[in-house]
Amino acid sequence: MNISLLKQVAGTTNKIALGTSIDNQANVKIVNFVWYEETPDTLYFSSVAGTKGVADYERNPDVAFITIPNSDMIGNPYIRAQHVTLQRSDKTMKELLPQYLETVPNYQKVWDMIGSKLEVFELKLHDVYVDPGLDKEKITLHF
Repeated sequence: MNISLLKQVAGTTNKIALGTSIDNQANVKIVNFVWYEETPDTLYFSSVAGTKGVADYERNPDVAFITIPNSDMIGNPYIRAQHVTLQRSDKTMKELLPQYLETVPNYQKVWDMIGSKLEVFELKLHDVYVDPGLDKEKITLHF
């Protein structure tokens, strides 16, 4: 599978709008994420342990998301997926921290403030739509 376009667009952002629905009540959260080329079907993000968000993730692990392009990106490239499986990860924040520090500006401040309270979650992709921007070929990847 050619993931070069996914890699390109994933490299243009570090935030997603994560959509959940519990008891027919839609909710959207903005979260930072990290992505690794060697596991292209997985996005990682963290949430503060014991919060309502964590409880919601466990109640309905079927979510949707769209990446939020950095403000300086021409053409608004994005990645979008529905029916993504949200689950707790075996990875730890200490394992993911180098990637967060590399791709999320000022993440060290977040880590210093709440790093010990963060739990790692995975978004397992099944079908993902990749739009590299205006007037460029779009693709759907199937994992």
